[in-house]
Amino acid sequence: MDIITVFEQFINKFLGYSLEILPYFFIATVIGAFIQSYVSFNFVRKFINKDYSPAVTALFGSSVPVCSCSMIPIAQTINSLSKSYAPAVAFLISAPILSPVVFFLMIGMFGWKLTIFRFVFGFLTAVITAYIVNILFKKPPALPMISSKGQSSNRWQIFKTAFKEIFIGTGRYVLIGLLIASAVAVLIPSSVVVRFSEFPFSYIFIAVFSIPIYVCSGEEIPIAKSFFDLGFSQGQALTFMFASAGICIPTISATFKIFPKKLAVFYVLIWFFGSTAGGILFDLIFKYII
Repeated sequence: MDIITVFEQFINKFLGYSLEILPYFFIATVIGAFIQSYVSFNFVRKFINKDYSPAVTALFGSSVPVCSCSMIPIAQTINSLSKSYAPAVAFLISAPILSPVVFFLMIGMFGWKLTIFRFVFGFLTAVITAYIVNILFKKPPALPMISSKGQSSNRWQIFKTAFKEIFIGTGRYVLIGLLIASAVAVLIPSSVVVRFSEFPFSYIFIAVFSIPIYVCSGEEIPIAKSFFDLGFSQGQALTFMFASAGICIPTISATFKIFPKKLAVFYVLIWFFGSTAGGILFDLIFKYII
């Protein structure tokens, strides 16, 4: 296959993926900007020390379009306001894998079934893990509290700024994902992916393989789509998306700065096994049961 043919195939794949995903990305950008304009962090702050606070911060995490690195300052703020580690853990799990951007990109590339499963499984994992953390890891009292300023009353200006930040800031990572996905689809033989996907411990290896990969704000979705097109099952694609978004090396490093060492290790292990279990469970339910 000559270089010109490969380049033509790459362009065709890139245009195909782009046309498939861009309408959903635009809708998600509008929704994300609206949430940033009209939902104040002070609202979340009111519920930070309630028994149900992990559910609140998990929902908050699923509403803000942040990547696995940009979520760290928000998680630090939540952790400083809370009497336990649970709310910050719930936010850290939900934020990189559940957002308006992710929701619409998932629908555009994988359809409703995998999208709903990703959100339900991701939210439940965030909340259940947070309550387990609340039992196993007690936070020392009297940590400093961080004040939170109110939002400006100029909601339209906030909306325009947020829209620009999401569309450009997040969009560039989605663009990188589309470029990588197109290259993977053209350069990697489908027979190689199929053989790998049939390996008995493929889900575990996919999770391990995903750790060094840094993806941001939906960037993993088009890459996973290219693997799916080459032979991955949807569950294996889900394992890749969970692991690459949640336990990339920059995030792992940051958690050791926020949490005690044992809790940080527990957090990483939950991501690893949760990513693997999520993919296996989806394939078992929809391939063998339903």
